Amino acid sequence: MELIVVTGLSGAGRHSVLGALEDTGCTALDNVPPRLLEPLIELEAKLQPNRERLVVGMDSRQADFAEEFGPLLERLHLGDVPVQVVFCEASEEVLLRRFSETRRPHHLALLGTAGEGIQRERELLAPIRALATTILDTSQLTLSELRLRIAALVPQVPTRSTAVRLLSFGFKRGVPPDADVILDARFLPNPFYVEALKPLTGRDWPVQQYLLESHEFREFLERAESWLRWSLPLVQQEGRAYHTLAIGCTGGQHRSVALVEMLAHRLRADVAALTVRHRELEG
Repeated sequence: MELIVVTGLSGAGRHSVLGALEDTGCTALDNVPPRLLEPLIELEAKLQPNRERLVVGMDSRQADFAEEFGPLLERLHLGDVPVQVVFCEASEEVLLRRFSETRRPHHLALLGTAGEGIQRERELLAPIRALATTILDTSQLTLSELRLRIAALVPQVPTRSTAVRLLSFGFKRGVPPDADVILDARFLPNPFYVEALKPLTGRDWPVQQYLLESHEFREFLERAESWLRWSLPLVQQEGRAYHTLAIGCTGGQHRSVALVEMLAHRLRADVAALTVRHRELEG
């Protein structure tokens, strides 16, 4: 079982790195004391013998962390445990700003300033930084860039697909608050005004057949599909877990439902995590 230890300066993004690794499918545990790491590895090996990777977060808040980590790492190497050490850091300016934004004191500042605490921690963790296999400077990294850097640490782990949700709704009940993209289909021909189609919904073939006779409907469908196929790889690259495309018409019974149904039919073979919901039909 491979071990990834995530450590570094307070405020440098250790929690974000742990979260990004967890999103790749790794098991991540935070605030593990050095003296408990070896028993933890033994226990995990017994309980989860097929687990390929364990991620642990460790930092200077643990007593004697700086003194114990070097000998601990040496023992792990002697025991043939493959270990990666990811050390997170950032510029003093960025760290000061982050502490100012969160209004949390630095645990090594004592009665001094956050700057004093940052300097003390840099000096304390310098030997651990020298042992790191990866030094991750998060000063200028966006969350999506951080996820790409993390993915490079574990390239054999497939990137989790963004879950795509196609949602139909009626504008008369308001816009869905969790939608990422909203398309308005109210300008399309409305089956509500066709007596035979009024009691049906966009799931029914007569309604879909009626709508497909409209050039504007067909073009709407083509453009929506093209947009999703173009944007989805970029959305996934950004590291989003979910992406909702909502299509609305007046009542959410005919046009938007038909568009979502047909769009799902076209995309389902290529989008692994695809779900469909019709808000006004399902309540």
